[in-house]
This record gives sequence, structure tokens and C-alpha cells, in this order.
Amino acid sequence: MRETLVKTEEFKDSPVGRIPHDWNYLTINDCLQNGLIVDVQDGNHGEAHPKNDDFVSEGIPFVMAKDLVNGQINIADCHKITWEKYQSLRVGFARPGDVLVSHKGTIGLTAIVPNWLQHLMLTPQVTYYRIPEGEKLSEKFLFWFFQSPLFQHRLEVLSAQSTRSYIGITLQKTLSILVPPFDEQKRIAEILDTIDSTIAQTTTLIAKLKQMQAGLLHDLLTRGLDENGELRDATQHPEQFKDSPLGRIPKDWEVKDLKSITSKVIDGTHFTPNYLEEGVPFLRVTDIQSIKIDFDNVKKISSQEHRTINTRCNPELGDILYSKNGTIGVTKVIDWEQKFSIFVSLCLIKPIATLVNCWYLVEMLQSPVVIEQIRIRSKQMTVVNLHLEEIREFLIPLPPIDEQKRIIKALRIYNNRLYAEEAYRDKLKLQKQGLMHDLLTGKMRVNQIKN
Repeated sequence: MRETLVKTEEFKDSPVGRIPHDWNYLTINDCLQNGLIVDVQDGNHGEAHPKNDDFVSEGIPFVMAKDLVNGQINIADCHKITWEKYQSLRVGFARPGDVLVSHKGTIGLTAIVPNWLQHLMLTPQVTYYRIPEGEKLSEKFLFWFFQSPLFQHRLEVLSAQSTRSYIGITLQKTLSILVPPFDEQKRIAEILDTIDSTIAQTTTLIAKLKQMQAGLLHDLLTRGLDENGELRDATQHPEQFKDSPLGRIPKDWEVKDLKSITSKVIDGTHFTPNYLEEGVPFLRVTDIQSIKIDFDNVKKISSQEHRTINTRCNPELGDILYSKNGTIGVTKVIDWEQKFSIFVSLCLIKPIATLVNCWYLVEMLQSPVVIEQIRIRSKQMTVVNLHLEEIREFLIPLPPIDEQKRIIKALRIYNNRLYAEEAYRDKLKLQKQGLMHDLLTGKMRVNQIKN
């Protein structure tokens, strides 16, 4: 037997548009009356509601909206209450299999209580939907339907009618869901579970790759690569290393401040130009945070203003953009030929090519070596602005130019793998959104076809 997703033309009218002829349009109240849902209840209210003094390090999870993360309950960061406090409360006891939805504060976050979690208390920010045993409604299908664009849009509409971002139980019961035949519910949930699991596995792999990348970067920027492409060993060959203002570094490396290995370190225009529908791209911090700049969707300025800005700050191939205001430390090598100007929040760094490779310098500017210098200078936990003189004084460990190239080559192996996995994850997320829309509205059906 093989399984396919097929389009269908067998539709009927419903209050939310055309739906498959064998699907039902039901409100939550309808589901309660017909036994598809047996209970809808939010968390504990009243004087007995747990307070800060009631929370303990180990105990029964007390779930808030913030604890519903990526379709799961983030038990590790939940508040906990004692068994005695749990038993003293009257309502809000969630059970394994209950579908949770946040209805206050952050609206529309969802999760299913896992089978291993026998005791759980909800705050007034979260509602549980309890499904009876049988073959009428699948809790997994309901979980996915609650995440569908159709249902989430309705939540947004209701939430917008409240001044405190709140959808009470009575109002929730007026919400509608689409209910396919039970077997189709299960297959829809299985398909979405599968793609969601693949996204989670890819996200875990990306996290591991980032850890490996960070470890490799640390080794490369403290030990370097010899002529044979091998990491130097400070323990076996201490004579190959020396002390420096940045700690132990290879003997033939130097430590230079940024201004001595660049021809210019300057920020963009300090004046907000007049934006146009068409013109020369004008880049800000937000525009350089993605892997590839979307030049079609950045601000535009006139050629005349661009020429005026360009007399002071002229970006060229091989230069580096570095964010200095707002979000600190975002970097981008200019590897495109399209002309553009930059705002004051960005700094333009022009490396001297005979001294430093632009790709090596980018890695250094993002590395703990520079981040720690920023932290020490700022004397604050969070840095929101850097002055040009501070940037010019960054200390950079500087290998010979050939070794810089070897280091970049080694890093690119990990970077390329990381970029590929991130692109794959983003593609899966788009596919998931498309499948959710098509499967949960019946635009695409799951059919069993015999060979």
C-alpha cells in the first residue's frame, strides 16, 4: 500500500469557506455537547492561587504561557509547587493527553501534556482541552489544528477585542474547529509530527555544529595551523608559543590593534536621508543580519545623497560592515558589487589586504577575543553602543597571511555545513506551514491507495 496527498473537488460550504464534504464544522461548544471534548478549563484562580513564596525548586509543575515552547511544556523552567499546595487547589489540574492553549498574555501557544507527566497545575494563563477515549477526536489533531493559520487568526481577532490580551473560557467555546473523519485526523497529525520531528532533529544538529564550531574557532585562534595544517600543541611544544596581551599565542603571531591593520574605520552618515521608492540601497543593522542581504526590501536613497555620503564613507569589495549601535557585533564582508550607502549604526572597516585577510578579520570580530574586550571596556552586562575609537583599539591576534588563509579554509568546512543545515531547517519550516494550511483545511487530502 502506498500513501499520497491528493487534491479534492468534493467540497461543501461552511462558515469558514469551502470544506471537504465529509468534514464537520463545529464550535467548541458543539464539541462539548457531542462528546468530542469532555472538559475545557483554565488554571487556578482565587485566594488560594500560588504566590512566589509557594514556589519550590522541586515539585509539581505550575505552567504559565511562557512555559509552552515549540509545542512542548518547558518543565525545566516552570515554577514548581509542593504536593500539599497542589492538593489544596480546586481547579486547573491538567492530565496526560490534555491539549493546552495559552489564552492570556501571549495568545495561542500550544502543547500536549505528555503521558509521563501525571500531575500538572495550570496558571490562569492556560486552558486545557480534555478529549475522551474513542474515535471521534484525536488530541494530536486538535493540537495541530490549534496551531493552524485559520485558528490562530481567529484567536488574534478575539484577542484584539480585549485591552489586556485575554480570551476567557466562554469566548473560547465560541471558537470553531474543522473535524475530518477520525482516520484522516490521525494521518494528518502523523504527517505533521514527522516533519516537526525532522525540524527538531535538524535544530539539534545545528546546535551541536555551533558548539563544535565554537570549539574549533577557539583552537584555531589560540593555536593556529602549522604548515602541515595541524593544530599546534602548547603542551607538547611550549617553545612554539609566547605570552601576549591576549594570552598565549603562537610564537610567529603578533597582536595588533585594529587601526594598524586597516586603512579606515568609519561609520555611516549621521543624518537620516530622504527615503525613496527606488534608488540606491541604504543599509542599516537589520539589513545585514541575514546570510544574504535582500536588496529589494531595504531603504532607498537618491543617487545625489549617495554620492554625498560616499565622499566620506565609500564601501568597496573586501571591506567589512560591523554593527556598532543597537545590536552590537554583526559583521558582513562586502562580496557584492552593487553600490550602497550605510547609516551611522554601521561601521565600515577597510582591511589592509597585505596584513589581514578580510574573512579572517570577520571571524576575529565575532570571536570571544573581541567580545571579551567589549565587555571589559563597557563595564556593563549589555552593550548597546560602541564608539569608533573603541573599535579602532580592538586587539587582534595576527598570524602570517598564509596561516590566516589556512584558518579560514578550516572554518569554512564547518560554516558551509552549518549554513546548509540552517537552510534545510528553514525549508522544512516553510513546508510545514504549507502542509498545515492545506491539510488542516482539507485543501489536500490523505488517501489510502492500493497498489
